[in-house]
Amino acid sequence: MFPVSTFSEYDVRPCRYIQHCMHIGPFKLRNNIALAPMAGLTDVPFRSLAWRFGVGYMVSEMVASQPQLWDTGKSSLRRVPVPGAFPVAVQIAGTEPQVMADAARRHVDSGVQVIDINFGCPAKKVCKKSAGSALLADSAQIGRIVEAVARAVDVPVTVKTRTGLTPNDDLGVVAGVIAAAAGAQLIVMHGRSKGCKFVGQIDYRNVRRLKQAVSIPVLVNGDITDVASAAIALEQSQADGLMIGRAAIGRPWLFAELAGSDVPSLREKWQVVLAHICAMHEFYGEEAGVRIARKHIAAYFAELGVAKPTRTMQTIAKADEQISMLRQIADRQLIDDAQNLVDAA
Repeated sequence: MFPVSTFSEYDVRPCRYIQHCMHIGPFKLRNNIALAPMAGLTDVPFRSLAWRFGVGYMVSEMVASQPQLWDTGKSSLRRVPVPGAFPVAVQIAGTEPQVMADAARRHVDSGVQVIDINFGCPAKKVCKKSAGSALLADSAQIGRIVEAVARAVDVPVTVKTRTGLTPNDDLGVVAGVIAAAAGAQLIVMHGRSKGCKFVGQIDYRNVRRLKQAVSIPVLVNGDITDVASAAIALEQSQADGLMIGRAAIGRPWLFAELAGSDVPSLREKWQVVLAHICAMHEFYGEEAGVRIARKHIAAYFAELGVAKPTRTMQTIAKADEQISMLRQIADRQLIDDAQNLVDAA
């Protein structure tokens, strides 16, 4: 097996997309490329890979603010920090200022260095509780939440939001300005509205309006999949940096590409896949690790040009069998790749 620890961190080379002077409060980030928090995807094993491939800033998966959920298995695992990564940032969600403030205080007491507040999630189960992007309908409440959290802790408070409730409003800009005035020290804006979810044309104009309206750093998020789209997002938004989400799943080396570093060879990519899945087995335990790994395997297959996972792959319940099948698929692809090189010569 290939443990994650066998991979050294990638050197971040000079690149016109990279800035090394970006700060969140007192913390100087190693660059201005961030990994978006995505529940069920950007866990400790994945964030460990993203950090090694050069990402400059990461936020944990979203954690509920209610105290009764603090000690659940899911919340506990989401709060685990990535060794060596800094600053330690956790995203919280909720609707009540005092509950959010209390949650932020608990996180800081446990060692968290940045509190991020979710005003951007469009998921139905979050919005039906009037949390996430649903709060864009009540900008005054956003201000109250940010102010309460910022007063409760002595670490930077940041927010993630969307352009608005619909493509035709600018409620995200309004929310961002209010959040900055209430004490937020960084804002991430996804270039779609709550109503768009993740579908349709991206529009960075409101990100640009927000950047022009506040004096704190702004990161642009949404449809950034490669160097070319990163350049477009930065040019159109005039943001201070990038936040990458779905495009990194199955492709953690995307951060190396954006940072101007060498991209792994096919053999090295398969080593990354095996290291990642092994790390998931270790982090979650065999039963949960094998199950949770399946969505990452499907993403890796799509990226590497492998057929979709078979029913056999999807029903494997043992860690060693999952790794064995991945090794077999990797070996076949590497042999085919070598033969293609011979034929081309």
